[in-house]
Amino acid sequence: MTSMRALLLPLSYLFGVGVALRNRFFDIGLLPTEHVDVPVISVGNISAGGVGKTPFVEFLARWFMQQGKKVAIVSRGYKRRGNGTLVVSNGLVQCAEAALAGDEPAQLAAKLKGTVVIVDERRARGANLARNRFKVDVILLDDGFQHRSLKRDLDLVLLPVDEVKKKHRLLPAGNYRESTGALRRCDGVVLTRCESKEHFEQGLATVKTFTDKPVIGTATRVSAVRRAQSHFSVDLNGLKGKKIVAFSGIGDPVSFKRTLHSLKWEVVRFLPYPDHHRYSDSDVETIKKALKQAEGEYLVTTEKDVYRLSDAGGAARELINHASLFFVEIEQAVLVGEELLEGWLKRFLNRHASSLI
Repeated sequence: MTSMRALLLPLSYLFGVGVALRNRFFDIGLLPTEHVDVPVISVGNISAGGVGKTPFVEFLARWFMQQGKKVAIVSRGYKRRGNGTLVVSNGLVQCAEAALAGDEPAQLAAKLKGTVVIVDERRARGANLARNRFKVDVILLDDGFQHRSLKRDLDLVLLPVDEVKKKHRLLPAGNYRESTGALRRCDGVVLTRCESKEHFEQGLATVKTFTDKPVIGTATRVSAVRRAQSHFSVDLNGLKGKKIVAFSGIGDPVSFKRTLHSLKWEVVRFLPYPDHHRYSDSDVETIKKALKQAEGEYLVTTEKDVYRLSDAGGAARELINHASLFFVEIEQAVLVGEELLEGWLKRFLNRHASSLI
């Protein structure tokens, strides 16, 4: 542990006391929980940073749409400009860009035609809008585990498989919003970023030391590589043997870098930026300079970064039209526990069958 993190331990203790009191108040009813007359699934985590929630929410939305259900995604819209209730997509057209909606809601709205996407820091208010105006059948609560003011019918918590063996220190000395004891509230745990069944089993052994909840494992797969300008897909092998300069502004840049290496691409320079980073003209110049200095042939970034760049102005927006800029599109695939997950979702639907008619 660094000396700075050691100095922050007392603050982490106070943070933990505050979190425990808040949860206790919800448990005994001193803090109210609102119920909406639509079944709700929460997808959340106990750590800060990227854990793979967005592709998992997309996976669930597509599953329910295949069952003929009208889906709404309700999110806080982290780091968006403004507050209050905002309809990002009414299911037919996208109504707000990333700066106003937040990166993840804007991305989900663009990809999931037919799905309603709403952002609201008061999730219950957003959920009521989804029910009353859009008559949805199912609500997916994005990043909802700590947002206990809205009742949920299925609570899933995502944990990156490589994180479970690390120290689970609370913020600000560590990276955790809650201790692993909070998993007692969830219905199931999803171990994300598993590279193999053996990798999952290693993580599972650790998870079973602090929870007896059922666990499934998912893997991150590259579904496409696309040109940023046109979103046309290209052959995954088309960039092999080419010198690539990559950049990202996401919660877990290491996972993105690992994805690029899994494609056997030659990454000659990697530029990580903070999560939800808004690219300035200076940043764009740095990226272009890195491409030139490294004698790179292509620029590669994440799907989230492309949506953010598209909504920016000046040089950031112009970067989208750079002929050599590509982005990697990922999806979540269930590696272990597909039957268990389908069982959860089907029981969820059967439990609420009368309200979905």
